[in-house]
Amino acid sequence: MPQFGKLLLRFLNPREPPDKPKVFQTIQKHLKLPLTGLREVGSGYNAFMEFESDVEKLLTQKATSTLAFIGLEARLPPEIRAQRSVVCRQIDSWIGGKSVDELKQEITHRNPHLEVREIIKFGQYTHVFKIEFATINMASHALQHGILCEHRKSLSIF
Repeated sequence: MPQFGKLLLRFLNPREPPDKPKVFQTIQKHLKLPLTGLREVGSGYNAFMEFESDVEKLLTQKATSTLAFIGLEARLPPEIRAQRSVVCRQIDSWIGGKSVDELKQEITHRNPHLEVREIIKFGQYTHVFKIEFATINMASHALQHGILCEHRKSLSIF
């Protein structure tokens, strides 16, 4: 049974929203992605894809700019963002004390197979933070194999 994907396509200008046929044409013909359904919601359209992996393709730079051209912005549902994220805990303070940009650069440099989208720190805590990766597979890989930081696997993940 396939795992269906869902994504919110938010109107950039709610007063002049693109119509459904234009959205279908843009996604299926121009982006060549299999859109299975489109349902209007208050702030845009819920786009339904055949597979969860197709949702990732709507978040590429090409797809994002194409959607912006017709007045739409792709937004990930919270459950997908959660699957692409890992929380790192019990971090040494000399690692956790770095800025978000320094952490992102260090993790990306030491783990070239992982693409970090965002790092979120929790207040003044230096021993815990959240990493959002570009794909669900990257988050799964980090959970299974750990994340190398400062020449050692120093991040505990859950």
